[in-house]
Amino acid sequence: MLATAMIARYSSATLVCLFASSLGLGACASSNVAARPAKVAEPTALPFIEDDFDLALARAKSSDRPLFVDAWAPWCHTCLSMRAYVFTDPLLRARADDFVWLSLDTEKPSSARFLEAFPMQVWPTLWVIDAKTSKPTLKWLGSATPTEMASLLDDAKVAVQRGDGGGEAAAALARGNRASAEGKREEAVREYRSALAVAAPDWPRRGRVVEALAARLDELHAWDACVDLAAAEAPRLAPGTSLANLALAALECAQKGPEGTPAHARVADMAAVIERLATDRTLPILADDRSGLFEALVDHYKEAGKVTDARVLALKWALMLEGEAAHAPNAVARAVFDAHRLLAYLALGEPERALPMLAESERDVPADYNPPARIARVYLEMKRYDEALAAANRALSRGYGPRKLRLYLLKADALHGKGDAVALVATLNEAVAFGKSLPAAEVPPKLTEDLEKRLAEASR
Repeated sequence: MLATAMIARYSSATLVCLFASSLGLGACASSNVAARPAKVAEPTALPFIEDDFDLALARAKSSDRPLFVDAWAPWCHTCLSMRAYVFTDPLLRARADDFVWLSLDTEKPSSARFLEAFPMQVWPTLWVIDAKTSKPTLKWLGSATPTEMASLLDDAKVAVQRGDGGGEAAAALARGNRASAEGKREEAVREYRSALAVAAPDWPRRGRVVEALAARLDELHAWDACVDLAAAEAPRLAPGTSLANLALAALECAQKGPEGTPAHARVADMAAVIERLATDRTLPILADDRSGLFEALVDHYKEAGKVTDARVLALKWALMLEGEAAHAPNAVARAVFDAHRLLAYLALGEPERALPMLAESERDVPADYNPPARIARVYLEMKRYDEALAAANRALSRGYGPRKLRLYLLKADALHGKGDAVALVATLNEAVAFGKSLPAAEVPPKLTEDLEKRLAEASR
């Protein structure tokens, strides 16, 4: 994470340079700006109510304040990044009295009622709910830096109070956010386009509009429009999370576009943009988001058969994450990077490199199921099935909620590797029964179907 005071500013020429490949503007020189170490604010946590939606909503109503909800999950590295590096920032602490704050672990059964009323497909999802109507004013998917989050919260507060953020473009943005929060994608697209049509090119909220619009176009399978939006809007955007997410959305849309379509023809261009963003350490985004850029690009190179390019980039990815982990202020913040470090080591074909860091995390955070689950995955890659089984059992003893189904799968994989058919069937039976015990709003249909299919195959 880059603290507020460390945020660098790009010239408009640099922004055009970042998207030069996609816009056909020629190559650009790489940045010579030295990477600066991450800074983390001292813990000054917001006054979050933990896992009690009814209490938080009642408090919001009685105090006539909007309700902010951080809907997260323990397995979600971006969620953990927000909790460790953003919600602790003094910039947000200054807004503590503007909202009632709710932190909601979506894996817990007590979260089921909230999830029924406010469905989500992306973790984290950040909500602002008008306590007077119990309707969402904002549904924000993913992350933001402290500066970006402060701006987002300020706009959401005004939208609740006035129904708009001041001005025609801001009013269209508020309407688009509300439509998006209610799942009305086509209406959201119209409102976001209206906001862009009347806004100035340097409107501070432009990035948020473009990012949200790209996400809705992706969801509507409007892949050509998604890529065209990125090419047109990227040079106008201030550097930050929205620019990075726009590039990711554009690559995803280009990859999804059928062969022969304009979107698909620009896959290589979008990949080049992401590589430039990922390796430019002056771009003010969270380290976890920078890691996401590396992940998308490594996956792209592997799928394209560019094995050497994938390995070179995976090494840069691993080194970046190791540096961030070394500068983390505490054990919990350091463990934020465990998930992506493991992915980077897997991409390098060296899963064993993850074992020391995962053992350290398991010692430091002994109640967390993630470290032993990741240890189990490493040992599965190494075909050391007894050790994988032991780690999977440790993870299962700490696991809960829908994620526990994946922990059962880890154990099943270890038993399959050992050739223990009897224990495999028993484990899958236990997993299926556990899945049926989950609240309806928390049941992952595809995962439960896969478990039942695997049980049927193992029982033959």
